[in-house]
Amino acid sequence: MCTIGAVYDGNSMISFKQCDLTDTTNFLKPEILQGEDDIQYVKFGRENTNGLWAGLNNYGVSFVAADSYLTGMDNHRGHHTNPKSASEDIFTKYREIVSNYKTAKEAADAMVDFYTNEFKDPDILLISDASERYFIEAYNGEVINVKLADTDTANYFASTNHFRYIHGGTTFPENHSTYLRLQRAESILQQNPSQAGVENVLQDQYYGSSVLSICRESTICPRGEAAFNTMASVIMVVHNAEIKFGYQINGNPRNNAYTWVTCPFNNGYGVKF
Repeated sequence: MCTIGAVYDGNSMISFKQCDLTDTTNFLKPEILQGEDDIQYVKFGRENTNGLWAGLNNYGVSFVAADSYLTGMDNHRGHHTNPKSASEDIFTKYREIVSNYKTAKEAADAMVDFYTNEFKDPDILLISDASERYFIEAYNGEVINVKLADTDTANYFASTNHFRYIHGGTTFPENHSTYLRLQRAESILQQNPSQAGVENVLQDQYYGSSVLSICRESTICPRGEAAFNTMASVIMVVHNAEIKFGYQINGNPRNNAYTWVTCPFNNGYGVKF
């Protein structure tokens, strides 16, 4: 399970992801890789998959994604939680978002085609660049691709692990956490749609050291919920011509400081942070 989202104000685009897993997983330090043409991109990776759990390139294109659970579905068996349970094709395609495309629209169009014709598992995806954000829900060939609004009253967006456009998503009685985390994220960002607000979201434990909080800990795991723990977080910022990102891995943002990297593409590819 994950909490993902974006904040945008005309000058800055901030996308973020909190990665929660049931099994202890080793997350790898991000590195700069060469993509198509003159594209360079940051690979945020983890062991046991060649794919990316988030990504960002030198054109400001970024992506974050999350499992989507369906009604009646086991609430901890998605392909993000257990990458071996799904085709590696989805993770390869995620990489292409930042390795092959220079705008969010181009990447979103490619993903719509992929979801329509190839990948049929439920998925939630948010692709952003400096000026546009596309939120995609997909399942069994049905694909909803929404260009998000950019107004004073709609300058943030968050998603957790249930569909809002496609019917058949998990219900509140089946999965309290996804609904409670979304409510908290939206409430915090409505009051503070900024980088500071995003950081507040990712460390939020309104429901204590429990799986119901955004910063998840399995110390308290109510009946019917899976024992998720937050294991990695990333914040990606495109501000005018400047690109930076902050990350913490193998911990949670309440006890693990972010490492911030500004202008990551100045030193060429092959660099690890």
